[in-house]
Amino acid sequence: MNKSLGLFVLNTVLMPGAALRLHVFEDRYKALMDQCIEGKLPFGVLLCRNGNEVGENLDPVDIGTTAVIRQVSKLNAGRLYVIALGVRRFKVERITDTAPFWRADVAYLQEPSHRTDESVLRDLALERFRDYLEVLLPGCGRELEAIELPTDLAATSYVIADALQIDVRVKQMLLEAENPSQRLRIELALLEEETKRLRTRRSRGLSDDRGVQLVPQSARFSRN
Repeated sequence: MNKSLGLFVLNTVLMPGAALRLHVFEDRYKALMDQCIEGKLPFGVLLCRNGNEVGENLDPVDIGTTAVIRQVSKLNAGRLYVIALGVRRFKVERITDTAPFWRADVAYLQEPSHRTDESVLRDLALERFRDYLEVLLPGCGRELEAIELPTDLAATSYVIADALQIDVRVKQMLLEAENPSQRLRIELALLEEETKRLRTRRSRGLSDDRGVQLVPQSARFSRN
């Protein structure tokens, strides 16, 4: 059954289970947050294809993630600082409004998982994930040895997707994967590729130009 959902269009991809930190200052998004807070409602987060987060020139993708508000701090001039948590994927069926904020009828997406080799995938993912973090976050030492991934394959795939320091368009591809096994297989290749790239740069004495962000349940900041 389709549901109506207020939308927050950002230059980021929110994964289920990941944290999202927002500085809300546009009137439309303040109105959206007020409605969500008052009605204890979720909102939808969609990547903007053209990279915009403010103004009218928005071009959202069709598949995003719902978010529930966990904490709100009121700032000057009616601005808000919001901490939200990604919950579940959805697909936009029809945009119904663009004022006072974007709203759409959406269909929620399931997380099918029918592979028989899930434990093998998860074990390999943990191994490559630790290798990746070891290069991405030097100096963590034994802290990386203690890292564990969720037992659920879908949750594991989203933790890794959120952690990878890759282009948002690739993250969107991961979000749209048909099932957790497919998503995780893509991530295994990405982890191997990114680990090799980072090691090569380090061996040449070069700093990484993509920035560093602590990984599991990492936060995203919006200019909004």
